[in-house]
Amino acid sequence: MSIVITSEILQAYSLCPRKAYLLMYGKKGETLHEYEQILIRNQLENQSKNWEIIQQKHINVYPYSISNLENGYEVLIDANLAADKFQVNCSILLTRVNNLSYEPTIFIGTHTINNTDKISLMFVSHVLTKIQGNTPETGYIVNIKGESRRLNLKESHKVIMPLLEPLQEWLNQSSPEEPPVILNKHCSLCQFREQCKAKAIQEDNLSLLDKVTSKIVTQYAKKGIFTVKQLSYLFKPRKRKRRAKKPPALTHDLKLQALAIRTGKIYLQEIPSIKRQETELYLDLEGLPDLSLYYLIGLLVRQGDNISYYPFWADCIEDEIKIWQNFLEFIAQYADIPIYHYGSYDLRAIKTLDKRYGTDNQALIARLFNVNKEVYGKVYFPVYSNKLKEVANFIGATWTETDASGIQSLVWRHYWNDSYETQYKSKLITYNQEDCYALKLLVDELEKIKCSADVLSDVDFAQSPKSQVSKSGEKIGSQFEMILKFASIKYEKKKISFSQGQIVEGRKRGGANPSRAVPKPNKIVQVPQANTCLKCGYNPLRLMEISAARTIIDLALTKNGIKKITTKYIGFYEYCVQCHRKYSPPKILEFESRQFYGHKFKSWIVYQRVALRLPFESILELAKEQFNEEMSSTRITYFLKNLAKYYAETEKAIIRQLLESPFVHVDETNFTINGVNWYVWVFTNGKYVIFKLTETRETGIVHQILDKYEGVLISDFYTGYDSVPCKQQKCWVHLIRNLNKDLRENPFDMEYEGLILGIRNLIIPIMEAVQENGLNKLNFQRFEKEIDSFYENFIENKHYKSDLTSRYQQHFKKYRDALFTFLRQDEIPWHNNTAENAIRHVAIQRDISKASFHEEPTRNYLVLLGIRQTCRYQNKSFFSFLFSEDTDLDNFKPRKSRHNKKQKLTYS
Repeated sequence: MSIVITSEILQAYSLCPRKAYLLMYGKKGETLHEYEQILIRNQLENQSKNWEIIQQKHINVYPYSISNLENGYEVLIDANLAADKFQVNCSILLTRVNNLSYEPTIFIGTHTINNTDKISLMFVSHVLTKIQGNTPETGYIVNIKGESRRLNLKESHKVIMPLLEPLQEWLNQSSPEEPPVILNKHCSLCQFREQCKAKAIQEDNLSLLDKVTSKIVTQYAKKGIFTVKQLSYLFKPRKRKRRAKKPPALTHDLKLQALAIRTGKIYLQEIPSIKRQETELYLDLEGLPDLSLYYLIGLLVRQGDNISYYPFWADCIEDEIKIWQNFLEFIAQYADIPIYHYGSYDLRAIKTLDKRYGTDNQALIARLFNVNKEVYGKVYFPVYSNKLKEVANFIGATWTETDASGIQSLVWRHYWNDSYETQYKSKLITYNQEDCYALKLLVDELEKIKCSADVLSDVDFAQSPKSQVSKSGEKIGSQFEMILKFASIKYEKKKISFSQGQIVEGRKRGGANPSRAVPKPNKIVQVPQANTCLKCGYNPLRLMEISAARTIIDLALTKNGIKKITTKYIGFYEYCVQCHRKYSPPKILEFESRQFYGHKFKSWIVYQRVALRLPFESILELAKEQFNEEMSSTRITYFLKNLAKYYAETEKAIIRQLLESPFVHVDETNFTINGVNWYVWVFTNGKYVIFKLTETRETGIVHQILDKYEGVLISDFYTGYDSVPCKQQKCWVHLIRNLNKDLRENPFDMEYEGLILGIRNLIIPIMEAVQENGLNKLNFQRFEKEIDSFYENFIENKHYKSDLTSRYQQHFKKYRDALFTFLRQDEIPWHNNTAENAIRHVAIQRDISKASFHEEPTRNYLVLLGIRQTCRYQNKSFFSFLFSEDTDLDNFKPRKSRHNKKQKLTYS
């Protein structure tokens, strides 16, 4: 018997290639799941009913045959279409007006239409096209209520060809390789579920872990990891940085889950913070997603040691409002009591019912507590998933029905709707009650872990595993630790010594004492007095006999270098007889309270940090050695803040220049602030540069800076940039770098290699033209046809089997315009190297500095770094600009050096 590709096989391939293979080659599986059987019966009943309707409406209704199709009868039913080893059944074929081509109609056994239903109709269209010679424009899917949905079939081949091509390859091979086991959410309905599960357990397959897809399996396979046990050895504890303001976002760690399974222990990334009360409520809802009906609201009430269960049951759709109102009335007697539930389904259900019946009960929604949030990413039980049944089963929960599950509950409800037999209602209520009990058991377990994690032998901490040494071993270890401390410099500094009844402590951290003595000046300046009161304008002010003075340490540039100058400014206070205010001389008022250092000294310190990237410790040492100035690291932070404020207008001027530029480069890099990942963004046009700091990688700052910008944004392929409403140019350097990397990592992917050759043949002539003639759009007009040809041959009309090649195909489709903006506008760069070069300084500073960064000092640092990079791009001296005390960077002209004359080169 020859093998053919059927609709069932194609649908199976879209869900699981292995299932399609087993069906195609007649492998025997278990009996179809009851739910699948119900859907098939519903579909046949729906089809039969609609055939009768069609025959009543139309006179020319004939059974399908090739001759009847060629005769062009109006309606053909029960069409078994076959062509080129494809075979599919179509319920109805209808002719179009004034056209002999047919359009397909299929029937389904559900109320809602899913993706596999669409694939089935598209497959019918594909086979029908081969028979009648042209593609039907539209097709129809009719649900169980008789509602028809129209589907456009013109482009359907783009959807099904990637599914059909591997199936056709199997047909062309004498013995195709059986696809590997990759468990997924469809497995619960599959007739091969038991044998695949058994094979996965035998292999210790990675897909046993929930949410592990074929893509993840492939990624780990490249690293030589094929089993859950192997994966478990990849987990490495990492301590959270002590200065972090907040913990990193919780994610599920597959490696830690695998470790829990291997060791049989419960691992904690974070201790659960669940709170208990004397009275608690546990909620679980059952529904029919296909109908958006909720027919059972189960509530378990615990008051001390007393536990009661209350089911609110709906016989039909009309009863849903009744059970909702009864539930609200019942729950009202337990005001402010938390309601525990597990997962997002119950929360969505409550919100849906609240909206559907206009009860607007936000207080109830606020009381819902999702217990899954105390498990996900925090508590790792030695099970394959975080599903309630799997976790609760591990801690001792049981269910009366061995096949109890969400899918099985749909089957029981279907039988109840058909027969109203009490046994099915009883099964559903028992199942719901046992889910509530399982949830309570889990909450009890989480509380136990919270209170006793330190002493429970089967619980361990992921990032700081419990010590396994004996008491005597622990004592020896602590003694060795003390010996090591004796050798520590910090220990010598911080230890306390007792001598003649006095306690002498090591020097406190923070550097020099901030309350320093006033230094002796080497220059005294008599400052002029003010003439007019700043408040009331009275003139003249009365001179007082009380002197005002301020001593400032600053630097001066000399012919041979830099000299420290200590200047004492002296004047007299003045008094306003009209408003009774006392004033220092204006020059002294310019200085801040307790200010010791002038602008040039601050500039020298800031230059060491920003331009030379020196750590704070090195800067303090230089200040001490060169100028005999001892200060604390907080002084440097203050200088950064002071100069960032001073040059705020300079940054605003840079932003204005950027917004007037025909293009702006943007890039971002992560930057650790107090142990938490933040992001630094750079904006530049190759002449002006600014940096910004954000807490997340969201592109709100890009929208804010480039609001109403009409030029071209040049960036990498981070999708956050796609929403910026201006023309864009994507970086070819990023793209080529990624293409090269993937080419080396996938040497046997011939499809990918073919695509790479096509890209090479397109881009190399363009780059040669850029190198020869520059970025003038007139030189690039000839390449437009070549771009169209490349897309036609490699992108638009190609169906790739390789996931990697398909990914790049979608990449080129998405960014077709953004990849070639530089060909259509003058002087637009084709790469983002300018932004990368500008932001590299931040990355180097991040690596050099050993101390933890903080938010405000980092923002100040970035303001000054933007000015420094702008000076570098304009070939201006950042040092000279700071010392000039000028804020207008465009008009700044640095001092000419005496040694700047060009020397004549002589050759001997």
